[in-house]
Amino acid sequence: MRINPKTLIPLSFALAAAVVIAACSDSDGQPTTAGGPGTQSTTTEPVEGFAGEILAPIEQTCARCHTGDGPGTPHLRLDTVGDIVENADAIHLAVSTGYMPPWPASSESVEFANNYDLSDSQRAAIVSWASFDPSADVPLETPVVATAGVRRLSDVDLAIEPLGGYDGEAGQPDEYRCMIYDLGLTETTWIRGYEFVPDQTEVVHHAIGYLAPASARGTADTLDRQHPGQGGWPCFGASGVGDDEIFLGWAPGQGPTELPDGSGMKMEAGDFIIVQVHYHFEVDAPLDRSAIELDLAEPGEVTDEVRVISFLAPAEIPCSDDEVGPLCDRDAAMAAAIDKYGRDGVLADDILLFCRQRPTDFAHMTDGVASSSCELPARASGTVVSVLGHEHEIGASFRMTLNPGTDEELVLLDIPRWSFDWQLNYYPVDEIQISGSDTIRLECSWDRSKRDADLEPAYVLWADGTDDEMCFGTIVVREG
Repeated sequence: MRINPKTLIPLSFALAAAVVIAACSDSDGQPTTAGGPGTQSTTTEPVEGFAGEILAPIEQTCARCHTGDGPGTPHLRLDTVGDIVENADAIHLAVSTGYMPPWPASSESVEFANNYDLSDSQRAAIVSWASFDPSADVPLETPVVATAGVRRLSDVDLAIEPLGGYDGEAGQPDEYRCMIYDLGLTETTWIRGYEFVPDQTEVVHHAIGYLAPASARGTADTLDRQHPGQGGWPCFGASGVGDDEIFLGWAPGQGPTELPDGSGMKMEAGDFIIVQVHYHFEVDAPLDRSAIELDLAEPGEVTDEVRVISFLAPAEIPCSDDEVGPLCDRDAAMAAAIDKYGRDGVLADDILLFCRQRPTDFAHMTDGVASSSCELPARASGTVVSVLGHEHEIGASFRMTLNPGTDEELVLLDIPRWSFDWQLNYYPVDEIQISGSDTIRLECSWDRSKRDADLEPAYVLWADGTDDEMCFGTIVVREG
């Protein structure tokens, strides 16, 4: 995450490292009241009727990601009934634990149009089938057909790769690299949809896309030339260009973004894209050339502009009472983070100032669990297109509320059990209007027991590293 230190208006966010498990981020299904992550089945009897009880719900949910060229296919293919039978053990584990299909948002949130969770009865039937007799009474070569289609960008007008690429070394834990994506625009163009397509998925752990004006190209080219031998330039915090705006964020669980009919993001002749990629080289990998795919509007197709508004709250997690070490001192932890990422990559003090809080407000949180909140102006007027929440790997919960404590209070997003692997865009069913004078409350909590036990005890604060933390949310607003 980067905030302009003078105005404290956030320009980007940094999504930290985790094992990349690809999945879709939206679909056309309607919400259900199914049990969410962690749901356990108590079914003890086998089920009958594979086509209706097993195949049908898999085609409604799993097949959206795990067939054809869906984003889940690198990890598990379910193209035929035979694939389902062969992978019964994996399906049993994923479904019985509630890990699949992923849907972290709770029923306290507003109703979302893209809920692809299983109902309680569907989940129980699949678990029972996989437990007792994982066979099928239909031909094994029967194709699995995604009921709502595989989730990829439906209309790709432009697929672009960066000018250059990046090839790091194993053991290089956190490298933020910015690269130029040249669109070759000669006239005003509107983006209607976009998707980040990671190349070397083992080392690409998040990406931030910025729309940059033609006037910033000279600065970007200069930064690029200053670091020959590899594509792009190091860029903890923001891109370093300054005059750009966030439009794309990719992390585990994310898929394409397709904006509502009649809306889009505007780009002028000569404008370009900068993508900041967070690399985490736990293994060796070839040169990475991750791509961006764009759906561009036809002339006259767009009437309303879309904006991405970001919101931040503090991330302050003191060591627990049973942890001892020099980095448990906040000042020492801050100095160590700045040494790694530079001042632009460590925003803990800036966010405290913006939220009118102090480190002492969190000093008593030494039982291993910490939390924070901040109330912020909405800063935009229009219709809510989507909402998103972000924390790192020790996140425990996330909540975003519109106009808290008033008659108009509305929980935009509630995630009671945070999972870094599933950072989805959520699309409200009902039309929600916000204005610049409205208030957004952001609330996050963290659990130190989720922290890697091999790490040195340390005060965890807001910074760009994999083992640091954040409390961040976005609202995509259609103006007009």
